[in-house]
Amino acid sequence: MSSSDATTSVPACSLTDAGFVAPAETDILAGVQADITAALGGKANQALTTPQGQLAMSETAIIGDCNDQLLAVFNGVDPRTAFGRMQDAIGYIYFLTRNAGEGRAAFEARRQASVEKNSVGMNGSILGAILDIDNVTDAYVVDNPNGVAETIGGVTVNAHSLFICYAGSGVDPSAVALAVISRKSNGCGYTGTSSIVVRDPAPAFNGNGPTYTVLYNEAVSTPIYFNVTIVNSSSVPATALGQIQDVIIAAFSSGTSLQPRIGATILASRYYASVIAIGDWLELDSITIGTAAGAGSDRIDLNINQTPTVSAATITMTLV
Repeated sequence: MSSSDATTSVPACSLTDAGFVAPAETDILAGVQADITAALGGKANQALTTPQGQLAMSETAIIGDCNDQLLAVFNGVDPRTAFGRMQDAIGYIYFLTRNAGEGRAAFEARRQASVEKNSVGMNGSILGAILDIDNVTDAYVVDNPNGVAETIGGVTVNAHSLFICYAGSGVDPSAVALAVISRKSNGCGYTGTSSIVVRDPAPAFNGNGPTYTVLYNEAVSTPIYFNVTIVNSSSVPATALGQIQDVIIAAFSSGTSLQPRIGATILASRYYASVIAIGDWLELDSITIGTAAGAGSDRIDLNINQTPTVSAATITMTLV
């Protein structure tokens, strides 16, 4: 209504310390019914089956949908709940764009890691800078501050050196090296199987900065094998294996704790819930995993130079 003197019995939304709060739709409906009744002289039948009742429900749905959209906008400015275009906008603040195929959780994890790239001298600084590089899907950085070589996560790391490992297709190694020299502490050495020479790009050098040889590793793609054992019955569909493969592959790329990263410990038990949720027909006996066909373990401890992968070819089903 256009009159500034108009009143309504529909409860308003509010902004509180807890954020945007919308009234319950039952309260909205009661308010709309009260408005309609007042407009019709106070004697309207409020039954929802009447024309005015149907009008009240339609108006309530419109108001409720508007409130839902407002709530989505408020949630969209919170990195913990943002998704889609709103999450992309938050990413742009950090000059991040979404990698093709990563979901909401994966993008938020990458944004959090990228915040550390603004610091210098910490492993997190280097990791955040590497994760910000185009096509990098994962990375791992660790240093050995000791005076002798140490085995860390299955990899021998030289004394007083950094071990840098990344995963991703089409990554420019020079971009990785530049990210490293811009964030590491002076004088720290490297451990790695590959090397590249880069020039310090600091503006003060006017294009004639010193060159450094940076050692690094590209993560070894390590297939993870699953064997899912379920109870055989007449209700098990012919598509059972395909459904099991789909949910495990989806979990592996979910961006949540179900998606293992470089050097991760993978527990077979983490995938129970995803498989059980397929349907009531599925009675799960066990899930075992391994890095070779015939998976038979409850857990896998990857080295810090291994990145896990999974495909339909590495997932089998056994009926018992």
